[in-house]
Amino acid sequence: MLDRPTLILLPALPCDFDFYAAQTSALADLVDPKVMVLEEPSMRESAEAALAAAPPRFLLAGTAYGGCLAIEIAVTAPERIAGLWLMNCSPGAHPDPDGARRLSARVRAGELEAVLAEWAAIIVSAEDAASRDRFLAMAHRAGPERFCRQYESAAGRSDHWDDLRRITAPTLLIWGEDDLFVPVAVGKRIAEAIPSARLVTLPGCRHFPPLERPEATITAARAWIEATLPAFQNWK
Repeated sequence: MLDRPTLILLPALPCDFDFYAAQTSALADLVDPKVMVLEEPSMRESAEAALAAAPPRFLLAGTAYGGCLAIEIAVTAPERIAGLWLMNCSPGAHPDPDGARRLSARVRAGELEAVLAEWAAIIVSAEDAASRDRFLAMAHRAGPERFCRQYESAAGRSDHWDDLRRITAPTLLIWGEDDLFVPVAVGKRIAEAIPSARLVTLPGCRHFPPLERPEATITAARAWIEATLPAFQNWK
């Protein structure tokens, strides 16, 4: 396909390129997928780094931490976002900054394995050993320093609930209905706030739709991409 738009994908914390392996392969006929792993001291600085590396106009996707960062990018430069795809993230400030600082201190003190075990027990369902193992493998590759940099950045994020109406790009929301970190009610509220948003919920899925429900995310993403292409081509 000529003039394929770039799709920047931002993984969850502390994941890497493998997080979107299924999606980058399956969507490459429609877009030029690029996974970015960012770990600047603040969400604003990571957003600026992403925008500096991105083309003038692009599609943007993010899950969990990556979704929070995608929101930061989208409200910073809404004119550059041709389409937005969010999964299991919150536009609000961190609900417990003190608790986040305590958890980060635990990791810096050598308790990464204990923290990962706690997260893995709830981040995906107990029956989904494959997704859990992939998460743990990515977290081990990231190591404690990247975990802490990303986690501390997320803990200090700004509240963007009131900024969502500035996002005019076609927006896809895919949400695990059983998420124990960011409930599906948050996704429904985002869908009400962004003028052009569509929400797809996934029963039995928790925090990581790209890992837990790869085919469902690909199907929804293809429809979203195809809907954005005419406007992208006209802009070009």
